[in-house]
Amino acid sequence: MPGVFISYRREDSAAYAGRLFDILSTEFGPENTFMDVDDIKGGDNFVTVIDRNLDVSDALLAVIGSDWLSVTEPSGGRRLDNPHDFVRVEIAKALERGIRVIPVLVGGATLPRPDELPPNLQPLCQRQAVEIRDTSFHADVKALTDVLHRTLHATGFVPQGAKLKRLLAALLMALAVLGGVLWLLVQRHKGATPAPAANVAGEWEATVKYDWGDSYHERFDFEVDGQELSGTAGFLGAGRGKGLPIWNGKIGGDRISFTTKSLVSMSGDDKTYEDKHHYKGTVKGDTIEFTMVTDSSIESHSPIHFTANRVKQ
Repeated sequence: MPGVFISYRREDSAAYAGRLFDILSTEFGPENTFMDVDDIKGGDNFVTVIDRNLDVSDALLAVIGSDWLSVTEPSGGRRLDNPHDFVRVEIAKALERGIRVIPVLVGGATLPRPDELPPNLQPLCQRQAVEIRDTSFHADVKALTDVLHRTLHATGFVPQGAKLKRLLAALLMALAVLGGVLWLLVQRHKGATPAPAANVAGEWEATVKYDWGDSYHERFDFEVDGQELSGTAGFLGAGRGKGLPIWNGKIGGDRISFTTKSLVSMSGDDKTYEDKHHYKGTVKGDTIEFTMVTDSSIESHSPIHFTANRVKQ
């Protein structure tokens, strides 16, 4: 169920975030409100739980106190400058996925300037901030909940205490309309012959510039069985025959899609995490125009675009 994600730094604004959580979980229901202290249990993978809750959130509250920008790591570097910093990852992922991000200023803090933030957080400065003052805490939080009600109702959020009969009636009506549309589409296209799949079997190569700036020569080896695509896809310059296995490969007409998986680790962390790379391509003769999106639980990535060329035999 959709909900509210509270992002904060414990060293900066834990007390404010805790009070916000208590009020919002009462207003919207605890099942619709996420904050790591209460929602991550012993033994849970911290990154996985955060990523899963972001996936079902309509709004992220970026709670910013007076030390939010300046909190440092044991090495002395600023935490925000670490691409694996959890607060940075939370906010960047929310911005990337189109989740509404609301800066919540507490303890007299002001909204950071763009030049004080890493590039993937600079859009935060374009969001309208909400200030919560100690002298008018409850009135300011009430104004914030009003904003959340407008946001979440517009995206299908169901507040605690909603009339279930009304919701079920609306759902049944929507399903009936959808069923009618699908029936009409089936009747319209009955007997239509699908477009023949493009011929992509064999080897392809491309120069791929990844979102952090490095470029690699990649090779792709595609096998086709009807509308199913398999084989391997090059990643970070893996040599011939050493690419990542292709999962969920599909081909229809001039469109292909598939997924690969890779393992990554964080500096100073002996754990490994799985990234998923989703490829979508349009076949144009002996070229394929690709877009690749990486779904990572520890850092944010921008979509990359590249062109693969058939290897002449």
